[in-house]
Amino acid sequence: MEKAPDPDLGTELIPKERYTSVEFMRLEQERMWRRVWLLAGRESDIPTPGDYFTFELGSESILVVRQESGVIAARYNVCRHRGNRLREPGLGHAAAFPCRFHGWVYDISGGLEFVPDAETFPQGVNKETLGLRELQCDTWGGFVWISMNPDAEPLREYLGMIPGHLDPYHFEAQSIINDVTLEVDCNWKTCVDAFNEAYHVQSTHPGLMHYSDDVNVQIDVYEKHSRFLYPLAVVSPRLPTPKEIPEPIRELFLRGSGIDPDNFKGTLEDVRPAIAKSMREVIGPAMGIDLSELNDDQLVDDYHYTIFPNITLNIHARGAWVFRHRPHPQDPNKMFFDFYNLLRAPNADSARPPHEQHKSSEYSLSVIPGGDVLDEDMYNLPRVQAGMSSHSYEGLFLGSQELRIRHFHRTLDGYIEKGI
Repeated sequence: MEKAPDPDLGTELIPKERYTSVEFMRLEQERMWRRVWLLAGRESDIPTPGDYFTFELGSESILVVRQESGVIAARYNVCRHRGNRLREPGLGHAAAFPCRFHGWVYDISGGLEFVPDAETFPQGVNKETLGLRELQCDTWGGFVWISMNPDAEPLREYLGMIPGHLDPYHFEAQSIINDVTLEVDCNWKTCVDAFNEAYHVQSTHPGLMHYSDDVNVQIDVYEKHSRFLYPLAVVSPRLPTPKEIPEPIRELFLRGSGIDPDNFKGTLEDVRPAIAKSMREVIGPAMGIDLSELNDDQLVDDYHYTIFPNITLNIHARGAWVFRHRPHPQDPNKMFFDFYNLLRAPNADSARPPHEQHKSSEYSLSVIPGGDVLDEDMYNLPRVQAGMSSHSYEGLFLGSQELRIRHFHRTLDGYIEKGI
């Protein structure tokens, strides 16, 4: 809960070329994406040996496979013969990974099992050296993480304060409720930025001000990562103080936490303590979850974290929205927005939903409770990106409410300029 000191990160413009330049995109690929730890997927998607999923990032495709030993390993999804992709993007199960081009076969541990007409290679076929190339792979929070950097620090070291802050939410015990990928006409950082500040709430999401405080937002930046603590079940100071509890707070928060708003005798100031109490004593037991590790604010508010470089977490007591912002392979003006809706509900019996893929202009996230707010962001993003191409626009002019954006770019600078 403690407020981290605000560093002095200057006031200069953030150059627009970072968002529009193919050259900067190339630098990110070589100096940043290949050096960091990246969230590749969910452990729960590969429960048995031979289960796999692919992780696509820019020009790379990674094959993540549960091994016979039960551990998870990651290897490049590339045949060592002529570079063919072994598996299409998605989830699956395999006893082996044959290449459909010339029939080379790899086992689930990445070893080369079979090469047709091996005797026709005058250089010889050394199965010991021609297996699938391996990457660093580890797990935290029910997520699988990979790094293309063979010298990367251990995952827990890279995550820094994140596990200490977020382990009480038990992401590993949460299930996927929605799994959607949108292709968006903007740079991946344009999308990260949109979720790194609450300054846009008053204009983009004015409806939120009736049940959230977009002004008194605690912003904390750390070595690589950052957060803000966003108060809910209150009214924005930008609005007049209501005489009665607003309808959104009555329905979304009181009724949503098991309290009948028609029988609630308290004032607006009594709402948050009542929600926390009901979450502990009614909702948690009904859902089969123990919320004792969370404080009262965590039972009400949105704890919003960014894990550098491309993971956004909107965290609530019962679950989380996970956003993964992925670069397009060729175009800096496009990206992929992966949305996981997670719920911690061991008493629920729900099958893992299929992955959906759409263009943002053709799909509404309003089919997901609360997703109408994300639609408002998706409307803005292509227009922000288009504006960056204007000759008149030089770069991002940031205020103190956008500290996380400036901190993000300072962290990115460390990789681009220093190669750390």
